[in-house]
Amino acid sequence: MPSIKLPKEYLQKAVELLLKKGFQKRDVPNAYASFTDGKAYITLYPSGSVLLQGDYPESLKDEILALVQAEGVLVGCDEAGKGDVFGPLVVCCALIRPENFHKVLELAPKDSKKVQDGELFKKLPMLERYVEFYCKVLEPLELNRLHSEGKNLNRILDWAYRELIEEILSKEPSAKITVDAYSHLNPFGSLVYFEHKAEEKVEVACASMKARAEFLRWLEKHNLPKGASKEVMELARKMKDKERYLKVFFLS
Repeated sequence: MPSIKLPKEYLQKAVELLLKKGFQKRDVPNAYASFTDGKAYITLYPSGSVLLQGDYPESLKDEILALVQAEGVLVGCDEAGKGDVFGPLVVCCALIRPENFHKVLELAPKDSKKVQDGELFKKLPMLERYVEFYCKVLEPLELNRLHSEGKNLNRILDWAYRELIEEILSKEPSAKITVDAYSHLNPFGSLVYFEHKAEEKVEVACASMKARAEFLRWLEKHNLPKGASKEVMELARKMKDKERYLKVFFLS
C-alpha cells in the first residue's frame, strides 16, 4: 500500500486540505484522522505516516507533500545492536538536504524496529539516493576494549556520536541535528537536539534503518544469529571460548 511520511506538525494541515477538497471523515481505530471521497481512502496516523488507498490521483499525494516546508539541512542519529547477544554496535547519522526532503518523505522511512528485514533492504537503496549517511561500526573486540577502559554503553555512544557530529558540522555548520535519546541528560550541548522517541522524525528514522541494515549485514558476514532468544543464548554459551565472535559483556 502506498504511504508517505509527514512531520507530525503537518498532520492538521493535511486534515484541513482534505476537508477543503471535499473528503468526508470516517472512523479508523488508532488513526489521527481518516477520510474518503468514495473512491480514495486517506488515513493519517499520529506517527506522521499517511496511508493512501483506493483510486486516488497522484496529484493528491503531491498536494499533501507540498504542505511541508524544507527546514534546511536535517540530520538524525540512531544506533542498532544494543539488545543483541552477537554483533557490533552500529551508530549512524543521516543527513537530508532541503532539495531531497520531499523525495525522502515519499519513501516513508520509519523506525527500524517497525520494519521487516525484507522491506528494510528493499527500501534502503532508494533512501541512499537522497540521504547521506555517516556511520561507525564498533565490533565486539573494540567494544570490549572500550568497556575495559571504564566506558559504559552511554559513554561509548557519547564518544561515537560526538565524532560523527563533529564531522558533519565541519561540512554543514548550520545543520539541525537530532539524536534519539539514550539517557536523561543531553551530552552534546545546545547544538544538538536530544529527544526520546525521536525515530518519529524522518531524519532519525533514516538513521535507524541504516544502522539496523549495517548491523544485519555484519551478522550475515559472520554467520551469526540476531536477537537474544534462548536459542541464541545457548549458542553463545557453546561459543564462550571463541571470544573473537562473542561479546564478553551484554549490551542492553
